[in-house]
Amino acid sequence: MSRNRSQAEGERSSKVSMILVLALAAVIYFAGLSGYPLLDPDEGRYAEIPREMLESGDFITPRLNYVKYFEKPPLFYWSVAGSMALFGQEEWAVRIVPALAGFLTILLIMVLGKRFFGTRTGVMAGWVYLTSLVPLILARLPIIDGLFSLFLTATWGAWWLGYAAPAGHMKRIWFCGAWACMGLACMTKGIAAIALTGLIIFAFIIVRRDFRTLRAMAWLPGLLIFALIVLPWHLAVSSRNPEFAHFYFVVQHFGRLVSEEHSRPVWYFLVIFPFGMLFWTALFFPAIINALKRAIKAIKLPTNGDKKANESEGVLFLVIWVLAVVGLFSLSRSKLVPYILPGYPAMALLIASYLTNGGLTRSSARWCAGLTAALLLIPIPIVYYYAQSQDMLPAGALVWPVRAAQIALLFGSVMLGIAAFKRKLIPAATGLVLVVLLPAMVMIVPTVAKYRKVGGFIKAMPGTLPAQIKVVEWRNYDQGLSFYTHRRTILVDNTGELKFGSTIGDHKEFFLKGEESLKRLGREGPLLVNIRPGDWPKVNRWGIFRPVAANSTNVMIGNEEFFKLTGLAPWPDKAVTPPPLLLLPRSLDSPGSR
Repeated sequence: MSRNRSQAEGERSSKVSMILVLALAAVIYFAGLSGYPLLDPDEGRYAEIPREMLESGDFITPRLNYVKYFEKPPLFYWSVAGSMALFGQEEWAVRIVPALAGFLTILLIMVLGKRFFGTRTGVMAGWVYLTSLVPLILARLPIIDGLFSLFLTATWGAWWLGYAAPAGHMKRIWFCGAWACMGLACMTKGIAAIALTGLIIFAFIIVRRDFRTLRAMAWLPGLLIFALIVLPWHLAVSSRNPEFAHFYFVVQHFGRLVSEEHSRPVWYFLVIFPFGMLFWTALFFPAIINALKRAIKAIKLPTNGDKKANESEGVLFLVIWVLAVVGLFSLSRSKLVPYILPGYPAMALLIASYLTNGGLTRSSARWCAGLTAALLLIPIPIVYYYAQSQDMLPAGALVWPVRAAQIALLFGSVMLGIAAFKRKLIPAATGLVLVVLLPAMVMIVPTVAKYRKVGGFIKAMPGTLPAQIKVVEWRNYDQGLSFYTHRRTILVDNTGELKFGSTIGDHKEFFLKGEESLKRLGREGPLLVNIRPGDWPKVNRWGIFRPVAANSTNVMIGNEEFFKLTGLAPWPDKAVTPPPLLLLPRSLDSPGSR
């Protein structure tokens, strides 16, 4: 009777913990999404493509700055477009998509953790994932990888549940679910979903020598479901755009494997992956060593339905999951941190399994907590020094964020120091360090956006920018500018990632070269131009443009017709000083404007 009562109390405690983790995730992921302009280039790009879809009504051919843009499939764009159709073309409507994907990923991790190891481990895994740095950042950044990781986690989790289920109807349902989720992942980021899924599943089957599973994977209905999800758009976009297939499959997918863009050494992700968990990094190493030992034992373990045997198989599957994600992307020359996001759900489950299955009783847990506590003291003076020595933001704007960060680091160090002696507190203390650091992060991001991005300039202008005004960028491309101005940006001496799209169709009026092109535009009609501060002294000598607004990385300039049409007053030429700098658009009746 007492044992049943203890189990019931444990279940209730786990359910309460799950609710608390989900509630905290909702606050962390969804709060403050509208408090700052889009952060170029990524936020601007993934907001502008859906905006152009809504404007044109064409949801088949993605476009960026009104030229064809075939880098990725459209599911993420469709999701953001749907959000903006419901809630308006606001920053938070763009950011809510990755936030929701991150929230659902945590929920999915908890459910999978329960099926792999039990409810307590599932809740712990959700907590680990929520308080890991890379997953948290990417849940608040509107780029494709968060949604991609959600669908991949669902794919591999559904496949495992199908593998672990007894033969019958449910086994086929789980496998069909895995096919469907792989189709959604493929519609989010392309054939990487197929490559990763194939690598994980076939590697697991080979090391377990369980080839009978291949026959049980619902191939016929699964392939049909996958095709129904993936083929319609690929066929439609190919029929409308003959140039699509070569660029999409050859250049974008396979070309990235050898591309020098974002080139990093082969060991890059081996370093980044553990440190992407930040305060969990110390525990990462004993957890992965423990998982590798259990995985090796599971290779020769017979499948007999025993709970321990099933758990060992689960550990083997998760280890292969992590190794496949980190390993496959390590082979590509092009490497960006978001690529490895799909590996973190499995790693969170492995750390949680380690902690809830004896890891906290080992001396290594105490050493990890103590080491992390000591390391947290090192950044306290470094944060202050960096805030004083950098020249992009005013020191006064950093006072409270720096103080908040220093207090959080000190508090976190004390918490972990205590937890080193009260080892049951280690998981809570480790995760709470990132939670108490969040206020500093939340305070600093709007300041960075104000002093380094262009969106704030357009939002600060009184009224809507008149339609007659052309918007130009010289020698740069801030992709959020079109989102805020609701018009095409003319690019002078820059094509960037629009190089391929600029060659399809007649776009010669929007991709220009040379200073004379910019001067000519300045003489033809009202013009708003975005340049870098280093180019201002040269442009100023032309005598055509005056400053409209400026910050540490951008100077917005206009010609005489621009100021007449908008009623804005130019800033004095000498007001554009070395950074930190912030000059917002001002009207003629503003103090000091005459």
